Amino acid sequence: MRQHFTDPEMCIQCSACEMACPVKAIECILGRYCIDYNLCEDCGKCIKDCPTGAVDCYIEVKEIYSPDEQSTWAVLPSE
Repeated sequence: MRQHFTDPEMCIQCSACEMACPVKAIECILGRYCIDYNLCEDCGKCIKDCPTGAVDCYIEVKEIYSPDEQSTWAVLPSE
């Protein structure tokens, strides 16, 4: 399955993605913007508003990563 993430190496913590999300699927946890797989409707509004492209990141995963797990990452996991 494919999961939507923000790239911690590209993100400048501007909150544009969080503010753009109409379903509140993006939240800041420990300074990282994390996307809740169960809430995200993949509408693309966050991608459109992100100034760095950090939120335009999709990875094939074997299991879904929770927002709490994502908040601890300094780099994205490998596919």
